[in-house]
Amino acid sequence: MRDTMMTLTALAALTLVPTASAGNVNAPHPGTATDTTYYSSGVFHGAVDIAPTNGCGYWGVSPGLVGSLYWNVTINSTATTCTAPTGNVAVHTFADGRSFRIKDFLKSSASFDKTCDRCQLGDSGVYTHLQHNKNGTKDTSWYSGYTSRGEVIDAGELIGVIN
Repeated sequence: MRDTMMTLTALAALTLVPTASAGNVNAPHPGTATDTTYYSSGVFHGAVDIAPTNGCGYWGVSPGLVGSLYWNVTINSTATTCTAPTGNVAVHTFADGRSFRIKDFLKSSASFDKTCDRCQLGDSGVYTHLQHNKNGTKDTSWYSGYTSRGEVIDAGELIGVIN
């Protein structure tokens, strides 16, 4: 009986071990969710946009997806001011081809390729865009039930889970 209990305990513990493809997505900075599945116009958006609490250019943007994953920070523009806040992208590509992107932050001295899960990628833009792509389409299931438009979010707060 004791061996059976130890085996059952070991099996139960295995179900709690996260897989390499799963991860909690935490807010990259404090702010307000301005858009999620749809823009206020009704047009499909399929991501979470977070406007920073302290305004554009203030708060350091972290990767959000926790788990010591490699982030390839690609600077697609020289956006360093709030008058041109788009174009900077951090991407993590999973082994199965899915990807998680953080976009539209400002380039800073911290914006370079690196391995990290809580480092600074750049400074906040007008908003920060978080998007999970699965099978070539925007996946909205990762934040459904976790984050909604208009919600005030603290830095590091759980905003979704990628399975």
